[in-house]
Amino acid sequence: MPSASSRHPSRDTRVLVTVNALPLAVGVLLSCSTPLGEISVYGRLTLGIAWALVQLAVLIGGTWWYEYRAASSFEPTSATAASRSAGGAW
Repeated sequence: MPSASSRHPSRDTRVLVTVNALPLAVGVLLSCSTPLGEISVYGRLTLGIAWALVQLAVLIGGTWWYEYRAASSFEPTSATAASRSAGGAW
């Protein structure tokens, strides 16, 4: 049976999913409607290319944020030692 904490996603997980779902939804919208992606934003920069750059920034920022959060959270030393002695994987 899953623990209570695993049944309810943490606030960090909800933020990460929300931040990544919005660019995905807009990307799908732009890919389904080519005239939207062809709108000029600045000079030869189109809305489609600008949105691709935004998606790249979200990917890099989300990866950095995830790595930062994963590195700052830790298991208590006793739980780590107990799982290793019980044959748990790293």
